Amino acid sequence: MQYLNYCMVFVFILLAMMPVSATHAATLAENNTKIIRNIFADGQYINWDGISNVCPFQDAEGNYCFGYSTKNAVVIVKTEKGKALKERVKLIRQNPLFGGVISDENGYYYVVTGKANPGEDRYANTIFISKYDSKGNYMQTVGNCGNSGMADWWVDADAHTKLPFHAGNCDIAINGEILTVNYARTMYNGHQSNSILTINKNTMQQISIGDNYNSHSFAQRVVPYKNGFLFASEGDAYDRAFTLSFQSSTTSTNKEANVFHFWLEKGKEMDMGVVNNNFAHMGGVVVLDDAHVALVGTSVPSMNEDAKKEKEQIFIQIFDPAKDLTQASAYTTVGSRSGYSGRNGDEVVTDYGVKWLTSVSKNIEIKNPQVVAIENQKAVILFEQYRKYKYQGIYSIILDQYGNIISEKQNLSKTAHLNPCEMPIFTNGAIYWTGNKEKDTKQYMYIFKLQLD
Repeated sequence: MQYLNYCMVFVFILLAMMPVSATHAATLAENNTKIIRNIFADGQYINWDGISNVCPFQDAEGNYCFGYSTKNAVVIVKTEKGKALKERVKLIRQNPLFGGVISDENGYYYVVTGKANPGEDRYANTIFISKYDSKGNYMQTVGNCGNSGMADWWVDADAHTKLPFHAGNCDIAINGEILTVNYARTMYNGHQSNSILTINKNTMQQISIGDNYNSHSFAQRVVPYKNGFLFASEGDAYDRAFTLSFQSSTTSTNKEANVFHFWLEKGKEMDMGVVNNNFAHMGGVVVLDDAHVALVGTSVPSMNEDAKKEKEQIFIQIFDPAKDLTQASAYTTVGSRSGYSGRNGDEVVTDYGVKWLTSVSKNIEIKNPQVVAIENQKAVILFEQYRKYKYQGIYSIILDQYGNIISEKQNLSKTAHLNPCEMPIFTNGAIYWTGNKEKDTKQYMYIFKLQLD
């Protein structure tokens, strides 16, 4: 009997030592804006991101807002406690192609637009940033030909922007007086890449914060970080990886690394139908604190022939951008994957800090992975899940800055949809996004408010 008591005590001690994932109550409120608009990602294809016709942001007071594109304007919708206000601000768009919209701490709006150049003048401006006051009055526009963010030695105008917002997305961020745009484009040479355009938003003058160029870049992200910005790119060739770079707006600091690689079948490097499939999709990049930045996306686990038959799973990497991201010591999360990547599929590579968060079966498909940083240095991952092409709803996973799961995968809604290529906004203690609802034939836009305990 005494032996049995000792065993029971030992079992209790073991149970107490085991990590436990806390359950977090989540309430998802829905508010119909009465605005009839189907939210989509224009140009989204295979592994390419797209440009959403609806762009969320925070206003000067920290309230959730979003802008949606019409034929010749961007209409700003403000909210209060998750409900759309009746008053609208209308920004007359200066160019036909919509990239995105953002607001600063002084209440000014900045709209990124573009236009295709049917001619061959490689110095014609095709990407623009326009400034408006808080009432929507137009103030000024800055234009660029696509040479911004390129290395000084790169003088070939064939690499300027002929068609902005093609085969990727457009992301905007503000840090202090600096505003930067990371966008996809087709160049005059017929190839595709990202490009950045950076301005001082107070003077509306273009500035340079360093080089940023990834050929065949099919998803772009940018977030404020310290005295500059973190840029992320999803490439299928040069480089065939999720690439992360930090660029300072006050110093010459410019760091870049391929943090997560994609497999390529050897001998297929000239077959674009094969190359374009990198078996992965960009989620987002969030700053949890200065030493903990998270990259979230989906990918097949393997970098070999097994990639052809595997399902994409959610992964996270948490790292310190100040460290060498080619070394395991830079990563807080633990886990590695090795295999073949590179332009020709013959480079042996290893990724570090890779933590897999799902292991869905062959009948399950995960779409639109997204991530948002919330209070107390936590990251909330959201994604849509389908089973045999039938929609199952939005799911969430919550982690702390060390990668510990504090709330396991749970279904938040069986009817709500995410915006395909725009990250949610955390403000006033809740997560917001604008999306449609399943089987809403009129496609009303809804404001979704996710409240966590």
